Amino acid sequence: MNETFDASRLTLLLSELRLPATKQIWPAFAEQSDKEGWPAARLLTVLAENELAERDRRRIERHLAEAKLLPGKTLDNFDFNSVPMVSKAQVAALCAGDEWLRNGANVLLLGPPGAGKSHLSSAIGLALLEKGWRVLFARTSDLVQRLQDDLAYVIKDQAETSALFELISTRYERRSTIITANQPFGEWGKVFQDPAMTLAAVDRLVHHSTIFEMNVESYRRRTAIERKQIGPGRPANYATPKNVGIPKPSDNQPPA
Repeated sequence: MNETFDASRLTLLLSELRLPATKQIWPAFAEQSDKEGWPAARLLTVLAENELAERDRRRIERHLAEAKLLPGKTLDNFDFNSVPMVSKAQVAALCAGDEWLRNGANVLLLGPPGAGKSHLSSAIGLALLEKGWRVLFARTSDLVQRLQDDLAYVIKDQAETSALFELISTRYERRSTIITANQPFGEWGKVFQDPAMTLAAVDRLVHHSTIFEMNVESYRRRTAIERKQIGPGRPANYATPKNVGIPKPSDNQPPA
């Protein structure tokens, strides 16, 4: 039987089976198998493992693009020493555990601007994404804008607060949410205006939640002071580096 014909037929079969990674790599593995005398079972296992790894890589790559996480914000480069009230072990447990996500529990990060809330929330999101969970990082204002279409019959302020309350209520005990807020709960009356709505929103968020109060000085302010004390340094090549510190999808592990 003609070898070229066999190879072409195998390529077609792998396409029909939707095994693109195997279609691309099988000649190299087959050659290695022939040289080293692998049993057929070993060759099949290697090809199957490679196909699964590539599927995981493509999935994580796709979910990472959809998640819109902050570039370069990882747990490895988060300064836990500057936020001593946040336990690194507790954060690691959140990233490793699935039970709180399956139960629709929340994580609330409270503190002044520059405390690292956005960094930490995005980093937790990245860790969960690497485990297979799908996440979305978004500003509350952006989510409210997307939800307001169904509430166009009320005035702007009422539409915004109603959309936000509806989001919180819909996700309650169904989907987990990580929320960052500059204001303590006592100040949330300025957000919802209606005291009953404020109480109901806070009650739903804090029930089944882990709360981190990050009451520290702004990281940006500390950095500015340190820079002033040290003196001007060499300017960076890029003002906003992209994708710094984000592990390649191929390095991720193989999902609220």
